[in-house]
Amino acid sequence: MDASLQRKLRRLGAVKGVQNLKPASMQQPVEMLAAPSTTSKAPLPGGEINTPRGNAWIWRRHYPAATYHGHYRLGELANLDRQALALLGGANLGTRIAFLDTETTGLAGGAGTLVFLTGVGVWESDGITLHLVFLRDPDEEPAALDYLANLLQGCTGLVTFNGAGFDLPLLESRFILQRMVPGWGTLPHLDLLTVARLLWREHLPSRRLGMLETELLGINRTETDLPSWLIPSAYREYLLTGRTDEIRRIFYHNEVDVLSMVTLLVHCAQRMQAPETFALAAGEWVGIGRLYERAGQIQEAETAWQRALEEDTLPTDVATRLWQTLAHRRKQNGEWEAALEIWECWANRLPRAIEPLIERAKVFEWLRRDPVAALRETERALERAGTLTRGIAREEILGELRHREARLRRKLSTQGC
Repeated sequence: MDASLQRKLRRLGAVKGVQNLKPASMQQPVEMLAAPSTTSKAPLPGGEINTPRGNAWIWRRHYPAATYHGHYRLGELANLDRQALALLGGANLGTRIAFLDTETTGLAGGAGTLVFLTGVGVWESDGITLHLVFLRDPDEEPAALDYLANLLQGCTGLVTFNGAGFDLPLLESRFILQRMVPGWGTLPHLDLLTVARLLWREHLPSRRLGMLETELLGINRTETDLPSWLIPSAYREYLLTGRTDEIRRIFYHNEVDVLSMVTLLVHCAQRMQAPETFALAAGEWVGIGRLYERAGQIQEAETAWQRALEEDTLPTDVATRLWQTLAHRRKQNGEWEAALEIWECWANRLPRAIEPLIERAKVFEWLRRDPVAALRETERALERAGTLTRGIAREEILGELRHREARLRRKLSTQGC
């Protein structure tokens, strides 16, 4: 291929499928790739290893179990309660867990997106060994995938953060394109983004890993970190110029991502093991209950939601959903005394709530045959409905309540009350 055409393809980012291109760091066309005096072409961390599919670039580092990342020692993985892991969805992760994160040339996915860096932190009895598998050139992809497949085959479980929706499908597509078999096909998989969304939906404005690091885990990245949105362009720049300064920052970004998943798993499991020992916010109790509910532990879920409601700090819509859920279950089970109590608590806690008063009126009218009590609840509801913003919804509620009031008054008049 003409050298000028090669350089143009490099500039356009057309790297996949151009089998004869040399690695960018080996090209020296001064007129196209001359770098400013501040350009760094220092050697990359790591070294070259040979695989059956060619050479791959690997950076390995071991973190002893006593190493702290944020608030937790990495070795606390060894002490995680199995029941707590089961509540998170990771009951079968085993004793040699792999924590996996990727960096790619784009976020859209598809065959045109390349995984140029994969970080895998493997938990051993004495700590975490981190493997960063980097593509100096897209032609090294088969060798990198071969290394990953062999590495993961020796693990017992897999933990990711958004791996189910992004990392694993994308990696799988790269294996397919190279006519290779992924090494994680039978591994139990726990996606911590799913857990984070369940646990902190009502507690944090975002469940991004960076938000969890600063708000919950005590992790503060240094200025070395490269923001995620800059990573694809930084890799393309590396392919064009051979500059390694930004690649080193990407290595740091991926390293922290992987270690933060370890810390996050410990944080979540400890809270599920003994939530009452932590000073949890109301929104966190909502999430704890949601995980119990997902696991079929309904009584524990309801206890957690009661704890959340006791805090009296939940947004009105969240509190309303919890009251509705708790009352509906008592109603389904025919536990009318408990249901009446929940509706009364709901009405007292949320002064604009009308639904619990209507529900109480129904029970008094049709089950208790007590029109006096039913009328009292209806009048309470009418008073609140009168404060609603004028509109169709307000008129519909008022119409329903007035109809109920008239019926109850007729009943009372026929009974001589």
